Amino acid sequence: MYDTFGDKRALFLKALELYVTESVHSVNVELERPGSALAAVQNALVTFAQRKDLSSAEGCMGLNAISEFGQRDAGVTRITRNAAYRQRQTLMRVLTRAKKQREIHSDADLDSMADFFESTLAGIRMAAKAGKSRHALRNIAAFASRAYMASDRRTAAERWASRRLSIRPSD
Repeated sequence: MYDTFGDKRALFLKALELYVTESVHSVNVELERPGSALAAVQNALVTFAQRKDLSSAEGCMGLNAISEFGQRDAGVTRITRNAAYRQRQTLMRVLTRAKKQREIHSDADLDSMADFFESTLAGIRMAAKAGKSRHALRNIAAFASRAYMASDRRTAAERWASRRLSIRPSD
């Protein structure tokens, strides 16, 4: 194997790249299903929570790499950022479609909705690693998916109040 990849690090980076590419692809397939955009988001979360590879005590290779190396390793950072970027692009297209389908309000904060989706996936991965049951993982996904349905049930006053929150983007 080292003849093909060069060394242990190169082999690890190639394995990580394949793993995160497949993981993002499987979520994106669910997100890109035709029909209701919000139903696709909900289904992507629940389907993700039911993945067989989440039952492992070893956890998700991508999450483990990010947890271990953070942004200190340029190779890991490049691979995980590229994967996150591809997933974010797909998610933003789907959330934009939800706006066009009038499933969410025209002034909905798509970036925050996407951040919530990404954080939910990470939370499900971590909960699986911590030993949560498959049933609990599915419930986490189902509960989170209901937040998207509730996102348009705010009153005008609630929408105005949420815009007044001073959440400043990071550098």
